[in-house]
Amino acid sequence: MGPGFGPRKFMRHMQGPGVRFFERGGIKFAILEMLKDKPRHGYDIIREMEARSGGFYSPSPGAIYPTLQALEDQDLLTSNIEDGKKVYSVTEAGFAYLATHVEQARSHQERWAAHWGPHGHGWGAMNDMRETFAEVAREVRSSAGDPDKMKEIREVLQEAARKIGDIAKR
Repeated sequence: MGPGFGPRKFMRHMQGPGVRFFERGGIKFAILEMLKDKPRHGYDIIREMEARSGGFYSPSPGAIYPTLQALEDQDLLTSNIEDGKKVYSVTEAGFAYLATHVEQARSHQERWAAHWGPHGHGWGAMNDMRETFAEVAREVRSSAGDPDKMKEIREVLQEAARKIGDIAKR
């Protein structure tokens, strides 16, 4: 871990191509469910997903905007320009789609809940961990010039990672 390590860098690696928080088509259901509550613009959807995960998952614009466009092309969403932003809302066809795909939507919601807690609101512990990562990053940066400290910190973090892995496997 070099001086560039920080919570944002850690979270970015959580978003890589090997990490799939949604099964195929799942992001579509997440977006439709989120827009059922109120109309939103793309950036707001990204921020809400990030907030519901305690900051540990932030979908890329490359995942959100093409999905919004596809949903609009399928007449499941409609959009209007408000204050210079494209704001999306669920159409009657979108509500009907959700009603006829209840099991599929539920499956995707359960997958989300398995990662971030029921209904996306049980992420307090994840947020606490994010703060801990930030604290660790500050300490690592302050010790970066001392190779002996860095070696000791690396050993502690490797041991912590091993223990966390053991806990996760239970």
